[in-house]
Amino acid sequence: MKKLFFKIAILLIVSSFSANTQAKSAKLFKHIVTVTFTENAPQNEIDEVDKSFKGLAKLKVVKAYEWGVAPITDRNKENKHTYAFTFASLEDLDKYAKSPEHQKHIKVGVSVTKKVEAVQYFVEK
Repeated sequence: MKKLFFKIAILLIVSSFSANTQAKSAKLFKHIVTVTFTENAPQNEIDEVDKSFKGLAKLKVVKAYEWGVAPITDRNKENKHTYAFTFASLEDLDKYAKSPEHQKHIKVGVSVTKKVEAVQYFVEK
């Protein structure tokens, strides 16, 4: 019985190290989008853009999602919303971009959007 317990314990430890090594070697991929809205953009249309981004977060390839509104300050005088998506790989971002949901999304809020900026990167720790 002791030998069986010992073998199981060793197997669990080895499995744990293997899983940690795999997790550390796979880098997550971030896609950050900042939308600057026109000066007189109606709030209900801005809300539609926010809602559309939130809908994209439900796609299976999206691992995590968050968003926020930049405060209006001396350095930032425009209404900007930032949306952050996390993917398991660059390939998943490509699937996301080609999805029917994303193709529909890119048409939402065009009339109230002044500028859209995006940046992508692999997460380093």
